[in-house]
Amino acid sequence: MIANVTYSYPDPEFWAEYVELWNNSLHQPVFKSPNYIRYLADRYRDSLAIFRYMPAGKLKAAIFFRKEGQEYRLLTDVKADHNFFVIHKECTQEEIYSFFKLFLAAVKKEKWSVSLLVQPSWASYADTFTLAAQASGLYWNISERSVCPILEEESPEKLFENLNSSRELRYRVNRIKSQLNGEFEIFRGDEDLDNWLTRFTELHGIRWNNTNTPSRYTTEEGIKFLKNCLLSWIQDNTLVRFSVKVKGERIGFVICLIQQNSLIHHSTAYDDTYYKYSPGKALILVIAEWMKNNGLNILDFGEGKEEYKYSYTNKEHVLNQISISNYSNFSFILKSKLKNAIREKMNGNPRLKQFIKEKLKPIALRSKV
Repeated sequence: MIANVTYSYPDPEFWAEYVELWNNSLHQPVFKSPNYIRYLADRYRDSLAIFRYMPAGKLKAAIFFRKEGQEYRLLTDVKADHNFFVIHKECTQEEIYSFFKLFLAAVKKEKWSVSLLVQPSWASYADTFTLAAQASGLYWNISERSVCPILEEESPEKLFENLNSSRELRYRVNRIKSQLNGEFEIFRGDEDLDNWLTRFTELHGIRWNNTNTPSRYTTEEGIKFLKNCLLSWIQDNTLVRFSVKVKGERIGFVICLIQQNSLIHHSTAYDDTYYKYSPGKALILVIAEWMKNNGLNILDFGEGKEEYKYSYTNKEHVLNQISISNYSNFSFILKSKLKNAIREKMNGNPRLKQFIKEKLKPIALRSKV
């Protein structure tokens, strides 16, 4: 069988095959890294579904889903800035098209309604996916959901030069060092993780709870979830934690993730008491120096149009939402079209956009973990 769908937690043989697949995949997406995806598969095993593509008996692609209500969503939608598919880098264009064709045939056969959030428009296979979808006979809708601002330079040295040329960033670093006797920390493993995490979640809650993106880490369950994510990324050797310590207490944090030649600026927190010192901005320059020393030339600021990102980026990638189902699923199609209409309406109506961001979105985010 070239492809199949399973609804149970995989056996050890599959996980060994998946490690090999991910290590040799087109984009090596950090939000699909082996230990991270395995943790999520275990966490959501009661609603798990996996599509496997196995030409000649070898695993060449895999997609992990979880059922949420009446929809199937990517397993990593619970915590991801963008969701690349995991496809073997040696796949030909014909094989990639076959993978998508068979996946869409499985959606039709299984009568799934699929919502794919934060899909990277710049993925190398994006056009092939669209061609397969257009020929599938399924309802297919693609719309812009968000953006991903990035700073990309031709080399790690150029990236550091770019950010180091900012007088403001240099000033922030020097001021923390000279006036606060601050210490900048960089961790790749689980060094002092519990204390680091306790302080991070405390400040994250204070910082974000009164915004349109409230913290998910104010409960014991939310903190446990984040810790398991960090431990998984440590096992996958993709996590870098940056922080600022003043008088024995940490006042600024950035969780970063390595994805090939890029570093994703994934999650931040800082002590508002020190807002005039801008520990978050100071850490951007510390991050840039670490990237120079570790050969990374793309600083990816993750999903979202937060204003501060555009002071340090030179490109903006589009993140799409894709909805797929049989035409017989009228309620899903109607809901998909309604969401698109609301999104278009929001773009022309700032008050409506503000209401949705400040009132409706926080409710949805709190229920995600």
